Amino acid sequence: MPGAPPKPWDVPLPVVLGALAVAASVLLPLAHRVPAYPVSLPPLATEPAPLRAEHREDLARPRPAAMREIAEAWDALTAAQSRRDGRAVHTAQARFASVLFDGTENLPELRNAARAVAAQAFLDGLRDPRRPGTVVAARHGLAGPSAPSDVDDAQRLAWFIVRWERLALPTPSHGHIEPLVDTLLRVSPAVQRGFAAWVLGARCPSLLGTAYPADPRPCADELRRPMIAVASRFDPSYPRDEALAATDMMLAVALRHPSDAVLRARADTSGEGRTDLEDAQAALHRAQDRYAMLHRAHPSRRWERLSLGALQELTE
Repeated sequence: MPGAPPKPWDVPLPVVLGALAVAASVLLPLAHRVPAYPVSLPPLATEPAPLRAEHREDLARPRPAAMREIAEAWDALTAAQSRRDGRAVHTAQARFASVLFDGTENLPELRNAARAVAAQAFLDGLRDPRRPGTVVAARHGLAGPSAPSDVDDAQRLAWFIVRWERLALPTPSHGHIEPLVDTLLRVSPAVQRGFAAWVLGARCPSLLGTAYPADPRPCADELRRPMIAVASRFDPSYPRDEALAATDMMLAVALRHPSDAVLRARADTSGEGRTDLEDAQAALHRAQDRYAMLHRAHPSRRWERLSLGALQELTE
């Protein structure tokens, strides 16, 4: 019939392609400008071989005569930590530090030998979910079925060594606590790199050892930012500005949008009522400035969308 509308298959192909091009020109820019949010930090590649070699060398050292007493003190401390028994942890930690100091005469060779023996026992016991060391490691995303597949024994070993060194201090659980960067200065570069790789790849609950951190600030301030500096030292090409911006964005989102479980955990702490909004706003401004700088240096829709995410949070 002369007045019948053309069937879809009667429309010339150039007309169809032209319509699709017009639609794409309208929709794609909108899609590219959807705000984006970082969910992880750029990873730092591990180099397991040097750390494994150091561990084997320490295992081959002569063990202190008091190795049994040192191991028992360490096991008691780890068991108290696995139960989250604060009073028992304080007592067991003081005993461990004392036994370790006396049993090794504070000689580095003996201290490293004792640490290696305990570390190997920890690694050997990871298949048993009931062991206290495995329980503590699982809280940090280093053991159990929920542990990320990219976590390796080098990261577990580095985490164990840093934990041992901090608990070997006279008062790591109260009073003046040694900054993490100072602890890292007392371990080898291989341990530093393995620990930094774990921190940069882990989520905040794993870093802090609790499913619902009441305060995400220690995750950013005490762990991620210092380890970004460590990563930049080991790998000059590490994307430091991107990592710092992502740290600020994830901190701001955690402060501005806490889950109900986090709010309940916060109600049980003394940190309630702190300046969450002000801290979040400051973090968002830092992130937006860094993303804008990255976009100016290397224009891309990715930086544009991440910057838009920061701006959207600022204007909500």
